[in-house]
Amino acid sequence: MSKASVSVVMLGCGQFSRRYHLPTLEGDRGVELAAIFDPRPAAAVATLARRTGAALVDRLETLPNPSGKVMAIVTTPHTLHAAHVRFALERNWHVLCDKPFVMHLAEAVELAALARARGLIGAVAFNRRYDRGCLAARDIIHSGRIGRVRYVETVQLGYERAGWFLEPALGGGGPYTGRASHMADLLPWLLAERPTEVRARLRGDGKSRTDYGGFIELRFGEIECRLTCIEEGWHMWDEVRIFGEHGLIELRRPLTVPIGWELWHWGERYQLLGRLDAESVEGAATREFLEAVRTAGPVACSFAEAAVSVAIIEAAFASARQDEGWRALCNGAQPRGAAHEP
Repeated sequence: MSKASVSVVMLGCGQFSRRYHLPTLEGDRGVELAAIFDPRPAAAVATLARRTGAALVDRLETLPNPSGKVMAIVTTPHTLHAAHVRFALERNWHVLCDKPFVMHLAEAVELAALARARGLIGAVAFNRRYDRGCLAARDIIHSGRIGRVRYVETVQLGYERAGWFLEPALGGGGPYTGRASHMADLLPWLLAERPTEVRARLRGDGKSRTDYGGFIELRFGEIECRLTCIEEGWHMWDEVRIFGEHGLIELRRPLTVPIGWELWHWGERYQLLGRLDAESVEGAATREFLEAVRTAGPVACSFAEAAVSVAIIEAAFASARQDEGWRALCNGAQPRGAAHEP
């Protein structure tokens, strides 16, 4: 990797950010941690600022504007992403945003256009796209080794038990927003297909974005998918099963690792054709984005690509709140008649 100097501005610096992004940043001699925005910094954040010399501010407008190549990492609560990404782009900073990207498709489209107009790189850190098990599954599907995909099922159990995730004004919902958004990105990426229709049922009153999980059905043309995402069960369980005409792929995240997916590849007679253990490696999105900023290289999930996951979750909420009926996704992304939250 080229070590051209890059100044980094952290918009938010919570526990996940310190675990996932920070080791990569501090391990790169070409990175200067220029500033941290955090209205209520933990003691660990104050210590980080003192150790690195980064400016620690509690208001966006007081952030310094470094010279040279600058990238922002947006890792604030979900509902704040759109405003914070827009702020960074308007300062001509490249932006890496944690998932979910934003709450509404209109925001995703606007921000992708703004980044493009300013010649900036915008990416969303969907970490499954870097996982070796998920990458192997994608290769198996595309090479035709399970035949034509016919059905996909995902199961996600458990959710955060405390913190801003449970506040609708910050978390933007519940498990749909915080967890199902991963699958809303993963499935189109694995299948290399655009979703065409979605419908959903919430477990809750169904009158707002607040949910206790639920069930989402997704169609990719003739491919049917069912996504289960509920609060109960083994905490933070994740699994995906992809059924083809000639085999099956199973992906599962062990409960013993925060990141990393096991893979099983089964043949027609349930013959085990391949097996990969989970590889728990953090910071891949951060490393890739630093390289992209330095070299104008590609990113795994651009703002435009991330708009698909936003469209799916927004349409799922609209379906669940209204009539639990199917919502068409125009051009494989934009929901027709999806109600926007104020």
